[in-house]
Order: sequence, then structure tokens, then C-alpha cells
Amino acid sequence: MALRANAHPSKLSATLSSVKRPVAGVTEGEQAESADPAAQQSLAARVLAEGIESVSGVVHGALGALETKARRASGKGEPSRTDGRSSRWAAHRAARRDELIDAAITAVTQHGASVGMDQIASVAKTSKPVIYRYFADKTDLYRAVSQRVVGDVLTTLVRVMETDPPPRELIHASIDAYLGLLEDNPELYSFVARHPLVEQAPGASDVVDFSTVVAELLTQHLGTQLLAAGLDPAVAHPWGEAIVGFISAASVWWIDHRAAMSRRQLADYLSSLLWGGAAGVYQSVGLKLDAKPAPGVFPKLPM
Repeated sequence: MALRANAHPSKLSATLSSVKRPVAGVTEGEQAESADPAAQQSLAARVLAEGIESVSGVVHGALGALETKARRASGKGEPSRTDGRSSRWAAHRAARRDELIDAAITAVTQHGASVGMDQIASVAKTSKPVIYRYFADKTDLYRAVSQRVVGDVLTTLVRVMETDPPPRELIHASIDAYLGLLEDNPELYSFVARHPLVEQAPGASDVVDFSTVVAELLTQHLGTQLLAAGLDPAVAHPWGEAIVGFISAASVWWIDHRAAMSRRQLADYLSSLLWGGAAGVYQSVGLKLDAKPAPGVFPKLPM
């Protein structure tokens, strides 16, 4: 999946690399060397809050980019001087596009990820030529469906982050929320995986993979935490990319193997693996964190 975004990950990495000062509000005395468990817990909570604030801003920015793209595609665009008839047509076009996107999503749910335009037209109770009045071609419609899904995922993630859970719970809640979207409509997410937004006209250099955008959000969050712990935030970028690939690959497998592992089991499993690695990093600078997985996540074989 991909979406238009103004910020590019390489710029973010350069920014993080150039920052060599503690996060605002975190003094040297509060750094990881502190042996006071209460102080360490307070520091961890404050670092998380800083990360959530920065990540939330990036998420809202990505959602804004999606909305702008949708407005342009629908003919609404930016405010301009138009007569009443043009305004009414733009509003009608936007509403009709939304209806056709809804119909396409319903068709995917009913017929599966390999749904065709004839089936979409049937669900929409219209014809393919009518659909092409509102979308340049099949790829344009598929891209619009993917953008709708991207918006849902980003909105879900920012809602989780805004609840301000502790770090370990944040990892689990984010993974569980994402898996919940897949569980609610696995065919839709399989469809999006088959029809990425990058399938478009050449020269669209401002298109960024959806996975890259999510990795950027994680990089913001991880970079803030590393900086507060006195570690170089530049290494946050490959860490964020690795987390996205890790969860994405496991999710694709799970869509086709849900009988082998429940959503809760997979969320517990993935979050335990990720938390074990993250906790180890912060333990290396003195933060006292429990890295052990919850009982039963990794069941032992009978003796």
C-alpha cells in the first residue's frame, strides 16, 4: 500500500541524526543512570508521552495528505472561485465517488480479493461506463479503495496511541488493533495487498509506500525514546522499518492461517517478541524493565 506524503523518511533520519541534545524536560539527572526504580518508571512514562505526541502529529499529517488527495480526485480540490453549478457538480462528484468506493468494498467482501469490475458494477447497481465517469480507470478505483483502508489503519493507530498506555501495553494494543481490522475484513486487506497504490502513472515521485509511512511514525517514536535514554536516535530508522516488516509478514501469514492461531495469541506472541528486544535496548543503559513474556505465550512441550 502507498499514499502521498510530504515528509520522506530519509529527511527524518537526517533530522534525528543531527539532534544531540536530551528531549525537552528530561534533565541529565533523570537519565537512565538513575538507580531509583520510581524515577526510572517516571522517566519511561515521560519518554513515551513525548513519543506519542510526535507520532500523533505525523499520523494526522498523513491523514491530511489522504484527504487532500481524495479532494483532488473528486474534483473538489482547493477552494476557488466557481459558479454555483460548478460547486454543485463537484459536491455531487465527490459524493458519488464515495458511494462507488463503498460499493467496491462491499463487492470485495462478498466476492473476495479477486473481485472484478463487473461484480463491483453489479453491487453498485450501475454499469462500468458510469463508474469510469468518476474514476479514470480500474486502477484509479482500486487506488481509492486502498486509500480508504490506509486512512482506517492510520486512524486506528493514532487512537491507540492517544490513550497513552505504558510502553509494553502500547505495543500490544497497536498490534491487536491492526489485527482486528484484518480480522473484520480479511478479503479487503488481501485485495489491498494485491493492488498497491504504487500501480499508477510513471513520474509520480511523491508517492510513498504505506509501510514506509508507518515506519516513519515508528521512527519518530523510537527516536524520541532513544534520545531520552542517551542513545543515538539515528538507529531508530532501521528499527522502525524492521518492526513494520515483521508485523506485516506475520499478518499476511495469519490471514490465510487464522485457524492455527487466534488474534489474541498472535498479538501476544508478536508483542512479546518486540518488547523483548526493546526492553533489552533500554536495559543496556540502566532502565529496569521486565522483558519476560507473559505466562503461556511460549508454551513448553510436555516432558
